[in-house]
Amino acid sequence: MFNPKPKEDPKYRIPHQCIWLKMNGSWPFDYDAERDFYNSHTLYGMLYSIWSWYIICSVGVTIGFQTAFLVSNLGDIMMTTENCCTTFMGALNFVRLLHMRLNQRSFREIIQQFVDDIWIPKKYNPYIAAECSKKMRTFRIMTVLLSCLIAMYCVLPLVILFFDVGLDAEEKPFPYKMLFPYNAHRGWRYVVTYIFTSYAGICVVTTLFAEDSIFGFFITYTCGKFKILHERIDNIVIDSYQLARNRQNENEIQWLYIRLLNKIAYDHNKLIEFSNRLEMFFNPILLMNFTISSILICMVGFQLVTGKDMFIGDYVKFIVYISSCISQLYILCWNGDSLIQHKLLNIYMIATGKVKIYI
Repeated sequence: MFNPKPKEDPKYRIPHQCIWLKMNGSWPFDYDAERDFYNSHTLYGMLYSIWSWYIICSVGVTIGFQTAFLVSNLGDIMMTTENCCTTFMGALNFVRLLHMRLNQRSFREIIQQFVDDIWIPKKYNPYIAAECSKKMRTFRIMTVLLSCLIAMYCVLPLVILFFDVGLDAEEKPFPYKMLFPYNAHRGWRYVVTYIFTSYAGICVVTTLFAEDSIFGFFITYTCGKFKILHERIDNIVIDSYQLARNRQNENEIQWLYIRLLNKIAYDHNKLIEFSNRLEMFFNPILLMNFTISSILICMVGFQLVTGKDMFIGDYVKFIVYISSCISQLYILCWNGDSLIQHKLLNIYMIATGKVKIYI
């Protein structure tokens, strides 16, 4: 697995919830393991690729079962809106899984540049590092909400099975509304189908919060790096005088100013380059995410307002569902806006002459 470490901070690690990207086959593999065919790493890489494509196919097959049910019940508005929620969520994350799998090289380059240029070790700037770590708590909250959601989808049908319809029922409940090309309600076929579709749903939800968390992780520390850059611009005169305190030649002092400015400009360009890479990589899936999430919020709201004789667990499930969608959109928009504001502030400080007056 590709897991670079900063030289200055061997304790560096990604957020815990992002481990699901590795478990779902979306994490890039190491270059060295790809080059040497005759070693155990290559075998592991092949198995990992097979696992990754199995996850993608299992999610696709589950979406197919849901779509078949949706098409067969288009005349029932309540059934259609309920089914669209899980179908659209699955379709969104099917595209995400496919996007991550087909763009492994780009994702690897983003991770490498983040480790090299963006990560903020605590020993260098403990205040901003702690602030960035604190901001990541919102993603942990979103992770808990979405974990509760998939847990309810997987567990509530079993509660209904054992305490309501019974094991001998002709039609047994599944985590989502689905239509199968075979009789999936009998014996071992029910057990296998239930486990297969449940795990596909787990992969969908874990990919959702894991990818959002890694995106937020990158954005949060990029903003922190911009803050450090702002501080360096503010303190450029003080820093230059400290370096030139034993020098009397004005040309040498001027040269120190220019050297510090060049270093700031170099670091600024690195941040802009990383931001552009993030934009290129995440833009397509974020656009699809915002579109589908907006539709899902409307559908879930419709279910909550018009639903009658619903099981209490369904109400809880829909409330958690809509809360998760809204919080996810808020967090993503808030992080994107924060990055834009930090970039604009840096440009403003230079464009208005705050740096130029010193040189």
